[in-house]
Amino acid sequence: GKSSLLHALITNLALWYSPQQLEFYLIDFKKGVEFKPYVTHAPPHMRAIAIESDRAFGLSILRKLDQQMDERGELFRSAGVQHIAAFRAQRPKTPMPRTLLVIDEFQELFAQDDEIAQQSAALLDRLVRQGRAFGMHVVMGSQSLSGAAGLAMGTMSQMAVRIALMCSEADSQMILSDENTAARLLARPGEAIYNHQGGVPTANALFQVAWLPDEEHVRRLKQIPKRRGR
Repeated sequence: GKSSLLHALITNLALWYSPQQLEFYLIDFKKGVEFKPYVTHAPPHMRAIAIESDRAFGLSILRKLDQQMDERGELFRSAGVQHIAAFRAQRPKTPMPRTLLVIDEFQELFAQDDEIAQQSAALLDRLVRQGRAFGMHVVMGSQSLSGAAGLAMGTMSQMAVRIALMCSEADSQMILSDENTAARLLARPGEAIYNHQGGVPTANALFQVAWLPDEEHVRRLKQIPKRRGR
């Protein structure tokens, strides 16, 4: 379910939006298997694809995005605006794509209690807290959150949108909220809960992850450069 969800999200966004509107940074800690199709078929939206990533390389991408956020802050101040929509309206000829960082098995960043984990936690926290205004967004995926203790709960609390697939009661509580164990009741592959209110149980919405077979995925990726006039 998780892999299908990530591929459906990335591929559909690339089909809907041009590289001038949206750019991707992909980090794969799942032994390099998840994001290889984007290396092979190279949609023009991709700015960095880290497969078979080590933790230091993941940290380098977070530093790059932190620098980008500072640069956007300077541009926004010079334009006298506070968010990306206002900047685009005021300076329509200046490229300002939204940035989407997708980290699969993000808990690997915190596998050791060391400087990499500490710096990654601080940079992710800043990106999650401040990035939205600058058009910078984060999707973090994990098979289980049991190894994510290095990520501050304050960072998680800033992420209003949560998606949980079939998992244990403990993981449901970590993904959604302490009082929300609904994901443990999910029974079939791809069945999921979407919650856009920080995990409040009354905001649970059931949905089915779209199935994207490998052949269809490749066909759609091949369409992307053609649609963008590349």
